[in-house]
Amino acid sequence: MIRLFNSLTQQKEPFAPRDPGKAGIYACGPTVYNLVHIGNARPYVVFAVLRSWLRRRGLDVTLVTNITDVDDKIITKANAEGRPASAVAEEFTAAYVADTDRLGIARPDVEPLATETIPEIIDLVCQLVSSGHAYPAHGSVYFRVRSFDEYGKLSKQRIDQLEEGVRVDAEPGKADPLDFAVWKAAKPGEPAWDSPWGMGRPGWHIECSAMGLRYLGAGFDVHGGGRDLIFPHHENEIAQSEAAGLPFAKVWMHNGMIRSDGEKMAKSVGNIFLLREVLDRYEPAVVLMYFLTTHYRSPLEFSTEKLDEARAAYGRLADALAELEFRIANAARAATQGEWPDLSLRAETARMAFAEQMDDDLNTAAAIGELFALVGEAHRYLAEVDRGAAPLDSGALEAVREVLLDSLDALLVPAPGADGLVTSVGSVAGAAGDVCVTGDVAMMPAVRMAEDGRWDDVSLVYADRLECGDASYACVLRDHYRETRDWTSADRLRDEIQAAGFDVRDTPQGTQVMRKS
Repeated sequence: MIRLFNSLTQQKEPFAPRDPGKAGIYACGPTVYNLVHIGNARPYVVFAVLRSWLRRRGLDVTLVTNITDVDDKIITKANAEGRPASAVAEEFTAAYVADTDRLGIARPDVEPLATETIPEIIDLVCQLVSSGHAYPAHGSVYFRVRSFDEYGKLSKQRIDQLEEGVRVDAEPGKADPLDFAVWKAAKPGEPAWDSPWGMGRPGWHIECSAMGLRYLGAGFDVHGGGRDLIFPHHENEIAQSEAAGLPFAKVWMHNGMIRSDGEKMAKSVGNIFLLREVLDRYEPAVVLMYFLTTHYRSPLEFSTEKLDEARAAYGRLADALAELEFRIANAARAATQGEWPDLSLRAETARMAFAEQMDDDLNTAAAIGELFALVGEAHRYLAEVDRGAAPLDSGALEAVREVLLDSLDALLVPAPGADGLVTSVGSVAGAAGDVCVTGDVAMMPAVRMAEDGRWDDVSLVYADRLECGDASYACVLRDHYRETRDWTSADRLRDEIQAAGFDVRDTPQGTQVMRKS
């Protein structure tokens, strides 16, 4: 059973979609007036993973992530640079898409622009005015906060608390300092659309209400975003939507903030680290691991140390998969073969434990912990194999590999592929299994030459191939030297392989190499 923490009720609740077999998620996207930073990417990843997991659980999921392309911040930047607000929005919308695409995960199913939702926004404002929850004043329209009795139910703030710190705005016709604009009268040079109240543009909060309702309908399942949006943005979304008689989101999910030196990362603070800069230094899989090894509701410190820890964590999984691939590919060369039910059972237990953690409020951190526990069990088992205390059970190893790959896929973390993490396997005896476990066909020619006894040919080409980054010929030749007990030549090749940028490991199944990170 999937359970999600609902910020509205402050507790975990069984997830019960509005429509059986379907789920709708709305996540607040960026206001496009600058390049996105690493903090903006956290909700982008969190709700993509939520979509992934709900689909794994059999639901037809629609993820809507908006782009706010008309807003005060965009207009301010445009005025400062002497260009149209639309030009600023278009530039940074394109940059946002390009930067988030580099994460390598599928885009939201719908990415609406606020400027493409103007008719729905005007219609929603009209409903609020006609019901008495909003009022026009000098071309603007304000939501009457005190008219909505449940105002503050998400942020747990009371009207009297809000009154204490409120500043008095100079907005003409505004009846109460707590009221907020759902439609803003046009100013010279600003983007504007015709409306029943004259030329103007939408307020920020009304945009998300209109887009969520348009694409997911009233009473949709999940509304997400960063904790910093709880008040006033999400509070106001609830008020204006429900005041119009439209049930809004059932579950509210909020990710914790990314902090730098203990302070929330924000453009206004000036302590931001751009997503593109981080991705220039760390591969996407590492950045995803950085996000997912901490529970989404917890704050997350940004530092190179944290990213390096994520890289090491991903490396552990990559190395484990490399080891499994090597052992499976060379199973025919094991001294003893048989079944080891304990490891097969442990793999299935890990699969179930991973799912339980993901079902429990998308606890990716604990779910990844289950994968590391499984890796530890696999390493202990292989140590028993190497000392002759257990037979090699390739079926059990395949089960472990499948759990790891399937779990990484659910987390949207790319599995290590033919990118040099593992570059070759074994030697020639019983060569049916001696293929490059990364899928690189370069290993096959080396094996065929060795099978034919063409050792002079292998010796002629191994150095050139090694210089090109292909260690397969050197590994085949080194295993030949080991089998013929030419230890001097075997040691020399080991040194050459290491000098070419590989780690070398001797196993009962042959020479295993991995490209150094």
